[in-house]
Parts: sequence; C-alpha cells; structure tokens
Amino acid sequence: MDQVWSTDSGREYEKLYRALARLRSATVIVDRLEPDPQLAAARLTRGMVGLIGDVWAATTQLDLRTPTQWGALRGSSSLRVEIGRWPAQQILAGHVAWLDLDLLRALGSGLAARVWATLEAWGRWPARSLDGQQEECAIGLGEPARQSLGVGGYKQASQARAALDRAGARIAAADPSYELIRCERRAGWCLVVRRLSGARARARARSDAPWRSKGIAATKHERPERAAVRAAAAESLDSVRSKPV
Repeated sequence: MDQVWSTDSGREYEKLYRALARLRSATVIVDRLEPDPQLAAARLTRGMVGLIGDVWAATTQLDLRTPTQWGALRGSSSLRVEIGRWPAQQILAGHVAWLDLDLLRALGSGLAARVWATLEAWGRWPARSLDGQQEECAIGLGEPARQSLGVGGYKQASQARAALDRAGARIAAADPSYELIRCERRAGWCLVVRRLSGARARARARSDAPWRSKGIAATKHERPERAAVRAAAAESLDSVRSKPV
C-alpha cells in the first residue's frame, strides 16, 4: 500500500496503520475435532492463531530547506503485511469465502455486516432446496451460533434475537440474493435464512445493485485477484518457514 504524505498529511495512512496494529493483536480460537472410528471418542485440538503476521512500515523522510523543495518533492510511505500462518494455509487449501466488498461497505461496520459475512462463510450448511433456485436453512441459536453471529454478549436471548431480526432486515434490503433472515421458533429458536442457491447465482443477482461501485471494483476480474491473494499467502508461508526459530 502506497500513500503520499503530501496529499492528506498522512492521515489515511495512520488510520490504516492503527487498524493493522489492532488486527495484529487479534487472536482467533480454532477447534479441530477428529473422531476416532475405532473408539467412541474424538480428539479435540484447540489452537490460538493470529490473522496476520509481521507488519513492516517504510517511510521516506525529507529534509527540505526551501519552498521550492517543498513543491518539488513529496514524502511517501509503504506497508508490507504478512498473512498469518494458519489463514495462509486455509487460503491455499481453498477453505475460504470470497466476500463482495461493495456490499460489505454498503452494510457498514455494524451487526448486519458481521451476520452477512458469517452466513457467506458458512458455505456448506445443511439447507433444503425450495424450487431449485432458492435454499432455506434453519440455524439453531445455541451458544456457539450466537457467538459466531456476533450476539453472544447479550444477557437476554430475546435481545439477541431482536438484534438478529434487525440485522436480517437490513441484509435483505441491501442484498438482492437474500429474501429472508429472521428468528423463528421451530424445534427451538432458529435463525431462518432464505437465499439464492450457489455463490455464482448470488453474485449475478448483486451485479446491478445500487450500491455497486462504478470504479475498479465494478469491472474487476476476480480470478487474477484471487490468484494474487493465493500468491501472497504462499509468500507469507515461505517467509515464516525461512525465519529462524
């Protein structure tokens, strides 16, 4: 990422740097369950992993004496961010969900964006087909699901469901590929989600949405971009392996 200091005095660069510092401090708990076919038991492995690795910043420092020099030269800075080891492994293994950044920006930074990203990442949820084009799933609202959906901090389950209903209504209003997201009582309380079947069908439905960027994001070719992400993941893994222990 390159940012010219003279255009905004480095404010956007500093915001990005602080955001990366917060991301660098985040730790994700990963549980891996491996059932033993010979025994009525399973091995649970729990790991605490970081999302990104090292963050390096490089800045050109200018020693200017006259107004002529101020106008002729501009300071610049760049950031190098390594992808964390575990996320890099998941990217190379194909265990990822590619998110629509235009839609993510349209949803903002609240619960709706968190719920939408979680639903998109749960690509292999048990769903029933309605007409061959739509699918419906009822996600049980137990503690693990509430934590994943971002409502684990509510003291009352009814408050968590109300927050999910509000987030679901916002998602359905913004994303044309989702028809319904709301809490319903079935065998127990569930989050019922009805949407178009398949990532490609959902991408086609979003192509002409009013929030779609008219700039680079609207005309981007996803294959080269995804290849670049995979290359960055491979480079980050190579960097980790080459570091002394």
